Amino acid sequence: MKVAFIIESFLPFAPGGSEWSTFYLANDLSQKKINVVVVTPNLGSKNRETIKSIKILRFPFYLKLKDRNKLPGNFAYTNPLWILWASIFYFIYLMKEKPDVIHVHGKYSLIPAKIANLFIRKPLVVTIRDYQLICNYGFCLYRGNKACNIFEYFSHDLTYYLKNYLKFPNPLIIFLNVLYALWGRIARNLMKIFGMNVNIVVLSQKQKEIFLANGFKKVTVIGNSFSFAKRLPKVKKQNALLFAGRLTIGKGVGLLIETLSKPLKFFPDYKFYFVGEGPLKDNLIKLNKTNKNVHILGQISHENLLRLMSKVKLVLVPSLWPEPFGRVALEAISQGTPVVATRSGGLPEIVSDGKYGLSVDATASAVRKGIEKAIGESEKYRKNIKNDFGKIRRRFQKDIVNSYLNLYQKLKK
Repeated sequence: MKVAFIIESFLPFAPGGSEWSTFYLANDLSQKKINVVVVTPNLGSKNRETIKSIKILRFPFYLKLKDRNKLPGNFAYTNPLWILWASIFYFIYLMKEKPDVIHVHGKYSLIPAKIANLFIRKPLVVTIRDYQLICNYGFCLYRGNKACNIFEYFSHDLTYYLKNYLKFPNPLIIFLNVLYALWGRIARNLMKIFGMNVNIVVLSQKQKEIFLANGFKKVTVIGNSFSFAKRLPKVKKQNALLFAGRLTIGKGVGLLIETLSKPLKFFPDYKFYFVGEGPLKDNLIKLNKTNKNVHILGQISHENLLRLMSKVKLVLVPSLWPEPFGRVALEAISQGTPVVATRSGGLPEIVSDGKYGLSVDATASAVRKGIEKAIGESEKYRKNIKNDFGKIRRRFQKDIVNSYLNLYQKLKK
């Protein structure tokens, strides 16, 4: 069987989890003797490349990236030029490759892939790793499963974004963001129309619940792909905690800043590592002036992040927004490190409260108490991870690739 992966960014351009998840799945499929070809725009790399028997075809693109850890803004992938341009090249490459199944991994590739497939007419499935088809801001999903209406979108979500995500909201910046919000809503509507009758794969039962609540019908749950080592790393744990992700309110950085602004009951020599970039970085820099145990590492490579995860005692995932999956939590567990995570989205489905860490409410006080409790019980959680490592590895790697193989076979019939 031959499967074409369609995605708007792929290795070596991998600032987030979706690119790595796509790569891990492609690699696992290739080991099952599935012929995988990845079709993606050329952001500044080779036109053709093979990585671990995965053929990568990159078509010409109007943007070239100097920083491989920073992708273009959303408008680069939602404007009419992208839709037309990508549709043409997806059609050309898919006609040449003649796959049995088309698997779209990038939400912004959904529209051009469907347009190209009007002429190719192959089974098509799309994996959605966020909520862009429901609401491009998504702040409404903090309050419930239903997307906001147009009035709530501008009166609540846009104003929340302007207040919490812009450093210097001068009148020009505000005006441009209003225009961007308008276009974002139009783009969301288009993606939703094109995605409504497609076979959609989501990453957790909670994400499925949200998609069903917003009118989607063909929704299947298959978790994010991950590549586990055969055994846990043997590393001496440091008295350190780690946060990794965008430095935003939605990711819970505000809760951690509030937590760390007060003296903690546990050992005062604990270090707190923050990996990532975002609008709350300046707030962390200010906190660092009063709390020298706070270390801001910025963006680091995926390999270095996993290595750091293996060394710390806990990884913190205090998200406010309903995480579709919670890849950081799984990465921590894969390194033998327990997790303290909020009960947001699919996180409880990974953490297994009291087994591999703790699930807590999304408040500063609950996160604080969770950290203090988890430090005292971290040895127990590590033993649980070690004892269940084979089961964890099977669930989040072997079972996932087998689930996709079964889905491909059903689509072919």
